[in-house]
Amino acid sequence: MNAPFRFTTCRAGSEPVLKRDIASHFAGELAPAFMKPQFITWKVRSPGFSPPRTLSTFARVSGTSLGLCKTIAEVVDHARQLTSKPFRLHVFPRLTNEDGVEAAEWQRIDAIQAEITLELLQAGVQLETRLPYAHGDLILDVIVGETDAEPLFLGHHEHQNGSHIQPGGLPRISLPQDVPSRAWLKLEQALAWRGWDQLDLRGQTALDLGCAPGGATFALLQRGMDVLGIDTGEMDERVLQLAIAQGVRFDHWRTAAGRLNLTALPQEPALLLCDINLAPPEVLPQVARIQEAVQARRLILTIKLNTPALEDRAHEFIDSGQPAGDLRVRWLAVC
Repeated sequence: MNAPFRFTTCRAGSEPVLKRDIASHFAGELAPAFMKPQFITWKVRSPGFSPPRTLSTFARVSGTSLGLCKTIAEVVDHARQLTSKPFRLHVFPRLTNEDGVEAAEWQRIDAIQAEITLELLQAGVQLETRLPYAHGDLILDVIVGETDAEPLFLGHHEHQNGSHIQPGGLPRISLPQDVPSRAWLKLEQALAWRGWDQLDLRGQTALDLGCAPGGATFALLQRGMDVLGIDTGEMDERVLQLAIAQGVRFDHWRTAAGRLNLTALPQEPALLLCDINLAPPEVLPQVARIQEAVQARRLILTIKLNTPALEDRAHEFIDSGQPAGDLRVRWLAVC
Protein backbone atom coordinates (compact mmCIF):
# COMPACT_ATOMS: atom_id res chain seq x y z
CA MET A 1 0.00 0.00 0.00
CA ASN A 2 1.29 3.45 -0.85
CA ALA A 3 2.15 5.78 2.00
CA PRO A 4 -0.53 8.41 2.64
CA PHE A 5 -0.17 11.92 1.27
CA ARG A 6 -0.83 15.34 2.78
CA PHE A 7 -1.74 18.51 0.92
CA THR A 8 -1.16 22.22 1.44
CA THR A 9 -2.42 25.36 -0.28
CA CYS A 10 -0.71 28.74 -0.03
CA ARG A 11 -0.71 32.29 -1.33
CA ALA A 12 0.92 33.00 -4.70
CA GLY A 13 4.69 33.14 -4.40
CA SER A 14 4.88 31.33 -1.04
CA GLU A 15 5.60 27.90 -2.54
CA PRO A 16 9.40 28.09 -1.98
CA VAL A 17 9.18 29.16 1.66
CA LEU A 18 6.42 26.62 2.31
CA LYS A 19 8.73 23.88 1.04
CA ARG A 20 11.65 25.17 3.12
CA ASP A 21 9.51 25.46 6.24
CA ILE A 22 8.15 21.91 6.00
CA ALA A 23 11.61 20.56 5.18
CA SER A 24 13.02 22.26 8.30
CA HIS A 25 10.43 20.62 10.55
CA PHE A 26 9.84 17.26 8.86
CA ALA A 27 13.12 16.44 7.11
CA GLY A 28 13.11 12.77 6.14
CA GLU A 29 9.42 12.36 6.96
CA LEU A 30 7.65 14.41 4.29
CA ALA A 31 8.78 14.78 0.69
CA PRO A 32 7.24 17.07 -1.96
CA ALA A 33 5.15 15.12 -4.44
CA PHE A 34 2.61 16.72 -6.79
CA MET A 35 2.99 20.49 -7.26
CA LYS A 36 1.04 23.23 -8.98
CA PRO A 37 0.97 26.97 -8.32
CA GLN A 38 -0.34 27.60 -4.79
CA PHE A 39 -0.66 23.86 -4.16
CA ILE A 40 1.74 21.12 -2.98
CA THR A 41 1.18 17.53 -1.87
CA TRP A 42 3.58 15.67 0.40
CA LYS A 43 4.37 11.97 0.61
CA VAL A 44 4.63 10.54 4.11
CA ARG A 45 7.79 8.47 3.99
CA SER A 46 7.43 6.60 7.31
CA PRO A 47 4.27 4.51 7.83
CA GLY A 48 4.26 5.30 11.56
CA PHE A 49 4.73 9.04 11.15
CA SER A 50 1.69 11.17 11.97
CA PRO A 51 2.09 14.79 10.79
CA PRO A 52 0.32 17.52 12.75
CA ARG A 53 -2.96 18.83 11.40
CA THR A 54 -1.34 22.13 10.41
CA LEU A 55 1.91 21.52 8.54
CA SER A 56 3.15 25.08 8.22
CA THR A 57 2.42 28.68 9.10
CA PHE A 58 2.75 29.39 5.38
CA ALA A 59 -0.10 27.00 4.46
CA ARG A 60 -3.60 28.38 4.06
CA VAL A 61 -5.08 24.91 4.38
CA SER A 62 -3.39 21.60 5.09
CA GLY A 63 -4.87 18.14 5.39
CA THR A 64 -4.93 14.58 4.14
CA SER A 65 -4.90 14.03 0.39
CA LEU A 66 -7.50 11.85 -1.31
CA GLY A 67 -6.19 12.51 -4.80
CA LEU A 68 -7.58 13.80 -8.09
CA CYS A 69 -11.16 13.25 -9.24
CA LYS A 70 -12.10 13.58 -12.91
CA THR A 71 -15.82 13.59 -12.17
CA ILE A 72 -18.15 14.61 -9.37
CA ALA A 73 -19.23 10.97 -9.15
CA GLU A 74 -15.69 10.15 -8.05
CA VAL A 75 -15.90 12.85 -5.38
CA VAL A 76 -19.10 11.28 -4.07
CA ASP A 77 -17.55 7.79 -4.02
CA HIS A 78 -14.58 9.05 -1.97
CA ALA A 79 -16.90 10.92 0.40
CA ARG A 80 -19.03 7.83 1.03
CA GLN A 81 -15.93 5.82 1.92
CA LEU A 82 -14.49 8.54 4.13
CA THR A 83 -17.05 8.50 6.93
CA SER A 84 -20.64 7.68 7.78
CA LYS A 85 -20.94 10.82 9.93
CA PRO A 86 -22.00 14.22 8.59
CA PHE A 87 -19.15 16.39 7.33
CA ARG A 88 -18.77 19.93 6.03
CA LEU A 89 -18.11 20.63 2.36
CA HIS A 90 -15.58 23.28 1.38
CA VAL A 91 -15.17 24.05 -2.33
CA PHE A 92 -12.65 26.71 -3.29
CA PRO A 93 -10.30 27.75 -6.12
CA ARG A 94 -6.66 26.71 -6.19
CA LEU A 95 -5.46 29.95 -7.78
CA THR A 96 -6.14 33.18 -5.95
CA ASN A 97 -5.22 36.76 -6.68
CA GLU A 98 -3.65 39.04 -4.09
CA ASP A 99 -6.56 41.44 -4.59
CA GLY A 100 -9.09 38.74 -3.76
CA VAL A 101 -11.04 36.18 -5.75
CA GLU A 102 -13.32 37.84 -8.28
CA ALA A 103 -17.09 37.47 -8.06
CA ALA A 104 -17.25 35.66 -11.41
CA GLU A 105 -14.85 33.00 -10.13
CA TRP A 106 -16.90 32.50 -6.96
CA GLN A 107 -19.98 32.07 -9.14
CA ARG A 108 -18.18 29.25 -10.99
CA ILE A 109 -17.13 27.68 -7.68
CA ASP A 110 -20.66 27.98 -6.25
CA ALA A 111 -22.10 26.20 -9.29
CA ILE A 112 -19.67 23.31 -8.79
CA GLN A 113 -20.44 23.18 -5.06
CA ALA A 114 -24.18 23.09 -5.76
CA GLU A 115 -23.71 20.17 -8.14
CA ILE A 116 -21.53 18.27 -5.67
CA THR A 117 -23.98 18.93 -2.83
CA LEU A 118 -26.92 17.66 -4.86
CA GLU A 119 -25.14 14.43 -5.82
CA LEU A 120 -23.96 13.87 -2.25
CA LEU A 121 -27.49 14.25 -0.91
CA GLN A 122 -28.90 11.99 -3.61
CA ALA A 123 -26.32 9.39 -2.59
CA GLY A 124 -27.50 9.60 1.01
CA VAL A 125 -24.42 11.43 2.31
CA GLN A 126 -25.16 13.73 5.23
CA LEU A 127 -23.67 17.24 5.26
CA GLU A 128 -23.15 19.32 8.38
CA THR A 129 -24.29 22.92 7.97
CA ARG A 130 -24.99 24.07 11.52
CA LEU A 131 -23.12 26.98 13.04
CA PRO A 132 -20.88 27.48 14.84
CA TYR A 133 -18.19 25.08 13.77
CA ALA A 134 -17.08 22.61 16.45
CA HIS A 135 -13.56 21.45 17.22
CA GLY A 136 -12.95 18.22 15.30
CA ASP A 137 -15.58 18.81 12.61
CA LEU A 138 -14.54 16.88 9.50
CA ILE A 139 -14.20 19.07 6.41
CA LEU A 140 -14.07 17.69 2.87
CA ASP A 141 -11.90 20.00 0.75
CA VAL A 142 -12.62 20.17 -2.97
CA ILE A 143 -10.04 22.31 -4.74
CA VAL A 144 -11.02 23.59 -8.18
CA GLY A 145 -8.49 24.23 -10.94
CA GLU A 146 -8.26 26.99 -13.51
CA THR A 147 -10.70 25.37 -15.95
CA ASP A 148 -13.64 23.02 -15.67
CA ALA A 149 -11.63 20.46 -17.65
CA GLU A 150 -9.00 20.23 -14.89
CA PRO A 151 -9.59 17.39 -12.38
CA LEU A 152 -10.84 18.31 -8.95
CA PHE A 153 -8.46 17.74 -6.07
CA LEU A 154 -9.97 16.09 -3.01
CA GLY A 155 -8.71 16.14 0.56
CA HIS A 156 -9.95 16.49 4.11
CA HIS A 157 -8.99 18.11 7.41
CA GLU A 158 -10.41 18.58 10.90
CA HIS A 159 -11.52 21.97 12.13
CA GLN A 160 -9.50 23.32 15.05
CA ASN A 161 -10.65 25.87 17.58
CA GLY A 162 -9.50 29.28 16.40
CA SER A 163 -9.08 28.20 12.77
CA HIS A 164 -10.79 29.91 9.86
CA ILE A 165 -14.17 28.66 8.67
CA GLN A 166 -14.02 30.12 5.17
CA PRO A 167 -13.39 27.48 2.48
CA GLY A 168 -9.73 27.60 1.56
CA GLY A 169 -9.16 30.28 4.17
CA LEU A 170 -10.55 32.75 1.63
CA PRO A 171 -12.97 35.41 2.86
CA ARG A 172 -15.18 36.56 0.01
CA ILE A 173 -13.70 40.03 -0.07
CA SER A 174 -12.01 41.72 -3.00
CA LEU A 175 -10.20 45.04 -3.29
CA PRO A 176 -12.52 47.92 -4.30
CA GLN A 177 -11.23 50.43 -6.82
CA ASP A 178 -12.01 53.48 -4.70
CA VAL A 179 -9.92 52.81 -1.57
CA PRO A 180 -6.53 54.41 -0.82
CA SER A 181 -4.43 51.21 -0.73
CA ARG A 182 -4.37 47.41 -0.45
CA ALA A 183 -4.18 47.76 3.34
CA TRP A 184 -8.00 48.01 3.15
CA LEU A 185 -8.16 44.41 1.94
CA LYS A 186 -5.58 43.09 4.40
CA LEU A 187 -7.53 44.53 7.31
CA GLU A 188 -10.92 43.32 6.09
CA GLN A 189 -9.52 39.81 5.53
CA ALA A 190 -7.99 39.75 9.02
CA LEU A 191 -11.24 40.89 10.61
CA ALA A 192 -13.19 38.22 8.73
CA TRP A 193 -10.70 35.52 9.67
CA ARG A 194 -11.05 36.28 13.39
CA GLY A 195 -14.82 36.79 13.16
CA TRP A 196 -14.36 40.41 14.21
CA ASP A 197 -16.09 41.60 11.06
CA GLN A 198 -19.35 40.73 12.83
CA LEU A 199 -18.66 43.07 15.75
CA ASP A 200 -20.37 46.42 16.09
CA LEU A 201 -17.34 48.72 16.36
CA ARG A 202 -19.19 52.00 15.91
CA GLY A 203 -17.99 54.71 18.27
CA GLN A 204 -14.99 52.71 19.43
CA THR A 205 -11.37 53.77 18.98
CA ALA A 206 -8.65 52.23 16.82
CA LEU A 207 -4.94 52.99 16.84
CA ASP A 208 -3.41 52.52 13.36
CA LEU A 209 0.41 52.34 13.29
CA GLY A 210 1.86 52.87 9.81
CA CYS A 211 -1.44 54.22 8.55
CA ALA A 212 -0.39 56.07 5.36
CA PRO A 213 -1.73 56.35 2.74
CA GLY A 214 -4.85 55.19 4.54
CA GLY A 215 -6.30 51.91 3.26
CA ALA A 216 -6.84 50.30 6.66
CA THR A 217 -7.90 53.57 8.28
CA PHE A 218 -10.46 53.95 5.49
CA ALA A 219 -11.93 50.53 6.34
CA LEU A 220 -12.06 51.36 10.05
CA LEU A 221 -13.82 54.67 9.37
CA GLN A 222 -16.33 52.84 7.17
CA ARG A 223 -17.13 50.72 10.21
CA GLY A 224 -17.85 53.83 12.24
CA MET A 225 -14.70 53.82 14.34
CA ASP A 226 -12.72 56.82 15.58
CA VAL A 227 -9.13 56.39 14.40
CA LEU A 228 -5.80 57.75 15.57
CA GLY A 229 -3.31 57.21 12.74
CA ILE A 230 0.46 57.21 13.29
CA ASP A 231 2.73 57.69 10.27
CA THR A 232 5.29 60.17 8.95
CA GLY A 233 3.74 59.85 5.49
CA GLU A 234 0.80 61.72 4.01
CA MET A 235 -2.74 60.40 4.08
CA ASP A 236 -4.99 60.15 1.06
CA GLU A 237 -7.48 63.03 1.07
CA ARG A 238 -10.35 60.53 0.81
CA VAL A 239 -9.67 59.46 4.41
CA LEU A 240 -10.56 62.84 5.91
CA GLN A 241 -13.50 63.19 3.54
CA LEU A 242 -14.87 59.85 4.71
CA ALA A 243 -14.42 60.75 8.38
CA ILE A 244 -16.46 63.91 7.84
CA ALA A 245 -19.14 62.04 5.90
CA GLN A 246 -19.35 59.30 8.55
CA GLY A 247 -19.41 61.76 11.44
CA VAL A 248 -16.44 60.07 13.11
CA ARG A 249 -13.07 61.35 14.25
CA PHE A 250 -9.75 60.87 12.49
CA ASP A 251 -6.51 62.28 13.89
CA HIS A 252 -3.16 61.95 12.11
CA TRP A 253 0.03 62.21 14.16
CA ARG A 254 2.91 62.60 11.71
CA THR A 255 5.57 60.89 13.77
CA ALA A 256 7.33 57.54 13.93
CA ALA A 257 5.96 54.86 16.24
CA GLY A 258 9.25 54.81 18.12
CA ARG A 259 8.88 58.48 19.05
CA LEU A 260 5.34 58.33 20.41
CA ASN A 261 4.49 59.89 23.74
CA LEU A 262 2.84 56.84 25.23
CA THR A 263 1.01 58.79 27.91
CA ALA A 264 -0.89 60.74 25.23
CA LEU A 265 -2.29 57.61 23.57
CA PRO A 266 -5.89 56.46 24.12
CA GLN A 267 -6.21 53.73 26.76
CA GLU A 268 -7.74 50.34 25.98
CA PRO A 269 -8.60 51.01 22.33
CA ALA A 270 -10.85 48.45 20.70
CA LEU A 271 -8.14 47.68 18.12
CA LEU A 272 -4.41 48.21 17.72
CA LEU A 273 -3.36 47.77 14.10
CA CYS A 274 0.22 47.76 12.85
CA ASP A 275 1.24 47.66 9.19
CA ILE A 276 4.60 49.40 9.40
CA ASN A 277 6.83 48.68 6.40
CA LEU A 278 9.90 47.66 8.40
CA ALA A 279 11.45 44.30 9.27
CA PRO A 280 10.02 42.43 12.29
CA PRO A 281 13.10 42.98 14.55
CA GLU A 282 12.45 46.71 14.25
CA VAL A 283 8.66 46.61 14.53
CA LEU A 284 7.93 43.97 17.18
CA PRO A 285 9.64 45.77 20.10
CA GLN A 286 7.74 48.95 19.27
CA VAL A 287 4.40 47.13 19.12
CA ALA A 288 5.12 45.41 22.45
CA ARG A 289 6.02 48.75 24.03
CA ILE A 290 2.87 50.46 22.75
CA GLN A 291 0.58 47.56 23.59
CA GLU A 292 1.94 47.45 27.14
CA ALA A 293 1.04 51.13 27.47
CA VAL A 294 -2.43 51.12 25.90
CA GLN A 295 -3.69 47.55 26.55
CA ALA A 296 -5.68 47.29 23.32
CA ARG A 297 -8.45 44.70 23.42
CA ARG A 298 -7.58 43.38 19.94
CA LEU A 299 -4.36 43.39 17.95
CA ILE A 300 -3.73 42.92 14.23
CA LEU A 301 -0.08 42.89 13.24
CA THR A 302 1.25 42.45 9.73
CA ILE A 303 4.74 40.93 9.67
CA LYS A 304 6.81 42.03 6.67
CA LEU A 305 8.89 39.06 5.51
CA ASN A 306 10.45 40.57 2.43
CA THR A 307 13.52 38.33 2.15
CA PRO A 308 14.11 34.56 2.39
CA ALA A 309 16.22 35.17 5.52
CA LEU A 310 13.26 36.84 7.25
CA GLU A 311 10.86 34.17 6.01
CA ASP A 312 13.03 31.49 7.59
CA ARG A 313 12.86 33.34 10.92
CA ALA A 314 9.06 33.49 10.91
CA HIS A 315 8.63 31.12 13.85
CA GLU A 316 11.08 33.18 15.89
CA PHE A 317 9.00 36.30 15.28
CA ILE A 318 5.75 34.49 16.04
CA ASP A 319 7.13 33.08 19.29
CA SER A 320 8.19 36.57 20.33
CA GLY A 321 4.54 37.62 20.16
CA GLN A 322 3.25 34.87 22.44
CA PRO A 323 3.02 37.12 25.52
CA ALA A 324 0.34 39.06 23.65
CA GLY A 325 -2.09 36.33 24.70
CA ASP A 326 -4.55 34.75 22.26
CA LEU A 327 -2.17 34.69 19.31
CA ARG A 328 -3.28 33.24 15.99
CA VAL A 329 -1.44 33.33 12.72
CA ARG A 330 -2.84 33.66 9.23
CA TRP A 331 -0.46 33.66 6.27
CA LEU A 332 2.10 35.49 8.36
CA ALA A 333 -0.34 38.06 9.62
CA VAL A 334 -0.22 37.86 13.39
CA CYS A 335 -3.56 38.64 14.99
